Amino acid sequence: MTAQEEVDRATVLPAPSGTRLPSLTALRTVAATLVYIHHAMYQPLFSDQGIQNAYNALARNLGPMSIMYFFVLSGFILTWSAKPHDNVKQYYRRRFFKIFPSHLVVYAILLLLMFVAGRAIPWPQAVVSLPLLQAWVPDFNYQLFAINPPTWTLSVELLFYLCFPLLLILVNRIRPSRLWLYAGLVAVAALLMPVVSRLFLPDSPSTPVSASLSWPQLWFLYYLPVTRVFEFLAGMIMAKILMTGRWRGVRPLYIVVLLVVAYVATLPLKLYEEGYQAVFIIPLALVITGAAAADLAGRRTLFNTRGMVFLGEISYAFYLVHITVFFSLQAAFNHQWGLGGMFTSRPFGTVAAIAFLVGAYLACVLVAWLLYALVERPAMRRWARPRRARPAGTS
Repeated sequence: MTAQEEVDRATVLPAPSGTRLPSLTALRTVAATLVYIHHAMYQPLFSDQGIQNAYNALARNLGPMSIMYFFVLSGFILTWSAKPHDNVKQYYRRRFFKIFPSHLVVYAILLLLMFVAGRAIPWPQAVVSLPLLQAWVPDFNYQLFAINPPTWTLSVELLFYLCFPLLLILVNRIRPSRLWLYAGLVAVAALLMPVVSRLFLPDSPSTPVSASLSWPQLWFLYYLPVTRVFEFLAGMIMAKILMTGRWRGVRPLYIVVLLVVAYVATLPLKLYEEGYQAVFIIPLALVITGAAAADLAGRRTLFNTRGMVFLGEISYAFYLVHITVFFSLQAAFNHQWGLGGMFTSRPFGTVAAIAFLVGAYLACVLVAWLLYALVERPAMRRWARPRRARPAGTS
C-alpha cells in the first residue's frame, strides 16, 4: 500500500472531534495576508498606473474570498472543537474573551489617535461599533467608516457564535448519509442570494462603492449577518462530514489547484461590488476539510509547521491592526495621519512600492504579536475559564 493510499484510507474513517488541527490555524494567516493585500489597493502604492491597475485587478477579489474563508472556518472549528458535555455558558464566555479584549484595546487606541490627530470622531458609528453591532445597520458609513472598519466581520461572527449551540443541535440531527446533500443545499442557498437581492430589494439608493447594486442589495448580500450564516453552516456540515468518515481523501494539492483555477476564472467579476462572493463557498469548504484531513493523517505540510502555526495564532490580532498600521505608515510619508484610510497617498516607484508593501506587512506582524502577547493571550488565560474552586481550608 502506498503512502497516499494509507492517507486516503485514514481519511474515510470516523475522526475524533477535538483533535488538534494545526493546518487550520496556519491557514488563518494566509487568509489574513490576502485581506492585507486586498486592502492595500485602496490607496495607490505604485506610481506606474499600469502596474497599479494590474495590482488592483489581481487583489480586488482577495478580500471577499478571504472573508468567506474565515466564516466557513469558524463553523468548521467550532463544530470540530465542541465537546459533548460542554456548558453553553462556558462556551459563550470563551468566545467573549477571545474577541472583546483585543477589540476594545485597539478601539480605545484608535479613539485616542483620532483625538490627537484632531479628527472628528463619528460618535454614532463609534457607539454602535463598540459592542460590534455595526453590520446590522443598513448604512455603509457604519461598515466602511467605523472606528476600526474591518471589525464589521466580527459583528457577523457574533451572530454565528450566538446561534452555534442551536445550529449544532440541528446539524447533529442530520443523518451521516445525507451530510453531503445538506452541504450542497447550503451552497446552493448561498449562491442564490444575489438573485434574491435583485428580485426583492429596491435598486435605490445607489452606493459609491458599487455600480451594479443598490446599497440595500449590497448590504443584504455582503454585510447582513443573517445572509452570511450559510457560509458558517457550510463549515459546520463539512466538519461533520470529516468526523463521521464521509470525507473521501482528496489530496489537498488538487483542492488548492481548484481554488486557484476558480479565482483566476472569476477575475473578470467584481465579487464585492456585484455580490458574487459565494462562488467560492465550495472550493473553500473543500480546502478547509482537506487540510484538516491531512493533519489527521499525520502528513507534514507547510501549513502545520511551527512558524506558520504561530502566525495563525496571531492572525486575529493581525486582522484587527493591519489596516490602521498599513495606512498610518503610508500616510506618514506624506506627513499625514492615515486613520481610516483618509489621506492623500504618495505613490512609490515599483521596487520601493514592493519594499513598502513587505515592510508594512512585517510591521503589522510585529504589532499583532504585541497585541496577542500583551492582551489576547493573557485575557484568555485569565478569564476564558472560571477558576477552579479552592479546597476547603485554603486561603
